[in-house]
Amino acid sequence: MLRDLAAPLLPVLGESEFSRIATLLPYWVADLLEEPDPPSPLETETLGLASLLGWWSTLIQDELLDRDLDRPEFLPLAMAFHATAVGLLAQLLPGSSVFWTAFQRLSLAAAEAHFWEQRHHLLPLAEPEGEGFDLDDLDRLADRSALLQVPVIAQFALCGCSPEDPRCGALAQMLRHYATARQIADDRTDWLGDLQRGRLNYVSARIARRMVETGAAESYAELDANWMAGYFLYDDDLFAEIQQVALAACRQAVQSTAGYDSVYLDELVSELAGRLEDNYEAALDSRRKLRALFPPASGARADT
Repeated sequence: MLRDLAAPLLPVLGESEFSRIATLLPYWVADLLEEPDPPSPLETETLGLASLLGWWSTLIQDELLDRDLDRPEFLPLAMAFHATAVGLLAQLLPGSSVFWTAFQRLSLAAAEAHFWEQRHHLLPLAEPEGEGFDLDDLDRLADRSALLQVPVIAQFALCGCSPEDPRCGALAQMLRHYATARQIADDRTDWLGDLQRGRLNYVSARIARRMVETGAAESYAELDANWMAGYFLYDDDLFAEIQQVALAACRQAVQSTAGYDSVYLDELVSELAGRLEDNYEAALDSRRKLRALFPPASGARADT
């Protein structure tokens, strides 16, 4: 039954950029390690499969929580992917308490970040305390993808290296910065559509906070999607700041692994930085066209 359920979903999951990263990370890490007894090709292949299945489990749960998947029977499929991934990791590292301690830490960090987002993601803008606007916290944003670090730590453990190894820490930081930049890029594209469905993300949280801090709105309870869209169309500084935060995360990702000469990791980040720049220029052009259609007065609230 689960195989039948998974079959039409697999092509969609496989197209995810993070699916490619999750699968290839063990190979990239193996390429970096210069230990006397590196992981065998079979171990690396198994680790890549475990990483992919684990990421698919997370992806399905995200889609269910975001209501992009409306069939609850997909939850058992996510659980099956997770159980299979953990089983493969247990075969590779049955007695590695160091790895499993790190695995638990990363799992809890990801769970906490997703809990925080889902707690506020679907709340209306009239939330009294504005607590949900802390969705612009970059550490929490990075924690959402904490499980991407699992194959890195696993590869080091297979070589008998500690997660405290500086190289392991550098790769973990690189992934955190990459995930931050990637999420901001996604949120910049999706923020208005998400908000119209009552869902906050990094960008809409930044806009809401900016409007209250500058006095454009007296409180979060006043805000609505149309007003925020009109305001953001003319706040060039905030628009540029969001781009700079994403590009800074890309630069930090490159700096994290600067001494390791990984063509694969460098290309991964360079590709994302290039897309950020291209999308930014396209968005600037779109903003110019919209301004020609809507004069500055349209940035005010529609019912005023």
